[in-house]
Amino acid sequence: MPYLYTVYQSAYNMRLEQCPDCHAFADPYVEHDTLTLLIDLILLKRGVYRHLLYNRGAKPRRVVESKKSEDGKLEDEVYMADDWERESSRWALVVRLGLALVFVDAFIRWSYLTSDHRPAISPWSLVTIDMFAKTFIGCLAETVAFHGGVVMSCFLLQRLLDAAKKELRGRQSTKEQSSAIKREFRFSLIPLSLFYSSLTKLFLLFLLTIWRPSRSPSSSDSDDYTRQPVPWATSVPVQQLLNSLEFLEDDKLDRAWIVRNVLGGMSAGFGLRVILDSHPVFTTFIILIGWATKTAVARFVGNWIGGDRLAEIWMAYSIP
Repeated sequence: MPYLYTVYQSAYNMRLEQCPDCHAFADPYVEHDTLTLLIDLILLKRGVYRHLLYNRGAKPRRVVESKKSEDGKLEDEVYMADDWERESSRWALVVRLGLALVFVDAFIRWSYLTSDHRPAISPWSLVTIDMFAKTFIGCLAETVAFHGGVVMSCFLLQRLLDAAKKELRGRQSTKEQSSAIKREFRFSLIPLSLFYSSLTKLFLLFLLTIWRPSRSPSSSDSDDYTRQPVPWATSVPVQQLLNSLEFLEDDKLDRAWIVRNVLGGMSAGFGLRVILDSHPVFTTFIILIGWATKTAVARFVGNWIGGDRLAEIWMAYSIP
């Protein structure tokens, strides 16, 4: 649509535009505050992704009283930003948002790395600051590797899909038959959608950093109790299945790994589906390629931070 809402003379007098086909509001998130946008981002709602990726900062149609047509009716002004201006603003937002989220991710990982290896000195000593700086550089390198792998796989996948469609439909052009989402696709949307989708993961990881589950004093007794054979599980396969599910117990469940890799991968795939308009199988394949490049960088970063134990902990939070 050419514009999303119309602004009249007073500052708070506005009207949301409706779609001429379905008569729904073009973008109801225009009049929502930042807190509502953040909550809906964490809840992975498609509408807020479309608002932030495509419509954020769009200029409204303004009704100007001083400008009147020959028949005395009010005229309107519509400001349409060019593609280069929108792309430059998106890349600037990617840099700002990326540095902020990488800093939060580095703080979360730094808290886990130093939880069992805290020095007996002030937490703001040169040792801890040096470790945090290395953690920030490592998170930045992993983020660049993950986003680079996703962007390259998206580029190659789109080329393969376009070539396959041309072969199936002959030499006929597919631009008129492509959807509006594919026509508005830009490569700046890929890292931006990945950063937006990572808010869910970082929010839950930050909560786990504040409220970490503590092991109960009688965990050894509970482990001995759970390892006893269950009365109704008399067969060997059922007992082996129950033993294989011991990692789901409260004392052994790695919540941070599940949130970072499982939930983080699902939210990243959801964000890519908003801008790619492709099958979930393709987005899953793209995320796996990004994970592979991130894992290769994480192996180097874990050894660079220092120590075999810290490298093992780093890889536990990096490898899917």
